Amino acid sequence: MKSFKLFTCLFLALSIVSLVACQPSAPTQTPAAKATQAPAAATSAAPPAAPYQFDTNWDNREIFRQGLISTEQAALDQLPGASVYHIDFQIPGDYSPLTGRLQVRYTNQEDKPLEEIYFQLFPNASGGKSTVSAVSVDGQSVEPVYEFKNSAVRIPLPTPLQPDKSVTIEMDFEVELAQEMEGNYGLFGYFDDVLVLDEFYPVIPVYDDEGWNVQAPPPNADTSYFDASFYLVRVSAPADLTVVATGIETSREDKGDTQVLVFAAGPARDFYLAASNRFTRVSETLGETTINSYAFEENMPGAELAMQVSIDALKSFNKRFGDYPYTEYDIVSTPMLALGIEYPAIVGITLAAYDPDEMISGLPSQVILESATAHEAGHQWFYNIVGNDQIDEPWMDEAIVQYITGLYYLDTYGQSAAESYQDSWTGRWDRVERADIPIGLPAAVYQGREYGAIVYGRGPLFIAAMAKAMGQETFDEFMRDYYQSHKWGIGTGTSFKELAEKHCQCDLTQLFKDWVYKK
Repeated sequence: MKSFKLFTCLFLALSIVSLVACQPSAPTQTPAAKATQAPAAATSAAPPAAPYQFDTNWDNREIFRQGLISTEQAALDQLPGASVYHIDFQIPGDYSPLTGRLQVRYTNQEDKPLEEIYFQLFPNASGGKSTVSAVSVDGQSVEPVYEFKNSAVRIPLPTPLQPDKSVTIEMDFEVELAQEMEGNYGLFGYFDDVLVLDEFYPVIPVYDDEGWNVQAPPPNADTSYFDASFYLVRVSAPADLTVVATGIETSREDKGDTQVLVFAAGPARDFYLAASNRFTRVSETLGETTINSYAFEENMPGAELAMQVSIDALKSFNKRFGDYPYTEYDIVSTPMLALGIEYPAIVGITLAAYDPDEMISGLPSQVILESATAHEAGHQWFYNIVGNDQIDEPWMDEAIVQYITGLYYLDTYGQSAAESYQDSWTGRWDRVERADIPIGLPAAVYQGREYGAIVYGRGPLFIAAMAKAMGQETFDEFMRDYYQSHKWGIGTGTSFKELAEKHCQCDLTQLFKDWVYKK
């Protein structure tokens, strides 16, 4: 496996195109752009007669302990105000609609009362449809208000929620899947025998000094900006599906044609699920973590490569920043128009990259598979454990993760391979003729090819320039400190700069003006 990977890495030297994930590639599989025929409804999973009540109370976090490695279990005693989601939903045999019940305990961690709480309904912005009903706040019925082109719902509170106080919100939800990939990169829907559920449930966005971070999602960026939370999710699904999800499976019950699974995850920014009756799996362990790689049977060589890349990436980032916190890490091959996508403890990699005969952006698929897999692994540290506003400051995870993907190549293969990968950053920036566009703009401001060229191309070049200005050893110490000091919190461009200046005892203002902010 190592010799094959070395070939794919050295091939980078022949190319100046970007190999990043999380962004759409040229569609190479037109038939996959529409939903494939779903199975007949005869195997539909029957919904429970009444909303399921988890026997775990809101304050009991023991069920999440087995999902964290021993050195990271202290997080269970931290984050006292973290939201706790209890979700019970059903996947019918024909996959639509999904129906479920959500209960969430939300704590006001601000210094002023809140009169409302928002929930994002991302399916309404991703080619599907999401509705809520039977909404209550601490048992009192309220009327939800749809806003932002129905991509969010405002829940008025009967009485203002005071600082440090909590409220329990309950609602039924129904979700119709997207039928085409174009509106959501193929991250939400049923395509090529794979069910993918990206941000399918009602979820609370971050409240910060700008208020509620709620808006209709822009077309050219990741849409999630969530606080680290705890998720307990019960899924009823057809028995023939292999279900892969954020967190660990804590229980399983077979009921004829239906299986009932419970997943526990946290702290985590999000909950994601993928399922197929064609998935097979290969697994290895790294310390206390089991790495699982899922793909179709005919694509298992690619699954093995993705697993080995993930192991090497976790080794690199564990050493440089701090240990991967979970006892499970999953890589799933799914149809999508992006190269890859990150979620807590699970990542998706485009199905096309698993075909050894496929060319993507002029490169062999194995090259893309390696770079995308390493890139998405990096997001476990920067996006999930250290959160950021992916809509207003996308460089705070994407540019950083592009840079540390270069560190994966350095640690795995050496300096020459790292330099070859770094050439791809310049190649992407060349797509806009090295335009002097700031990397720190909100995602919606970038036009056409600018978003990928600037955030993914010019962005990591800025991080490299920052490392040079600070001195590599000092920069490495700063990055570890940034990760450790912001763990399970939110990082911003301001906090990033201030901590860097503290480490180097230097003024980086001009460097940030030249690269990050508007002139």
